[in-house]
Amino acid sequence: MKKYIFIIAILAASCGHVNFEPPKGFVETKKTDSTLRLVAADASAIRVTYRENKKNGNADFWATLMQRELTEFKGYKLEKKTKFKKSGYVLEMRAPYKHKNFHYTVGILAGEDDLYIVELGCENNVYAAHLKSFMSLMGKINGDLD
Repeated sequence: MKKYIFIIAILAASCGHVNFEPPKGFVETKKTDSTLRLVAADASAIRVTYRENKKNGNADFWATLMQRELTEFKGYKLEKKTKFKKSGYVLEMRAPYKHKNFHYTVGILAGEDDLYIVELGCENNVYAAHLKSFMSLMGKINGDLD
């Protein structure tokens, strides 16, 4: 019996929604069924969060909600908002004034049943390099939505 419980536990752990390989330059530091946290040697971090999408919760809805939350209530400054393929958006932001050398980017990917929030936090001097890794991961996740 214990043998079957162990096998079921292994199968359940491997069936999570955030089973993505870390992009180049990042290593996995935490993984649950719905959250994946990655860090780089320079302390930059990527977090992927999965949630079930709600009825009528398309990418436009979630991107607008996220943008409003971060700019109006948390003090981030939106620098650029771009559409990502057919099911998402990327919000490039600057952190509030005390962290003026910090870049925060949020990717929103919404499928019919799935919602992924992908976050990148890093200093300005490494942003361009890490943005490539972030966009690569967004592409992998988007491929799972199709």
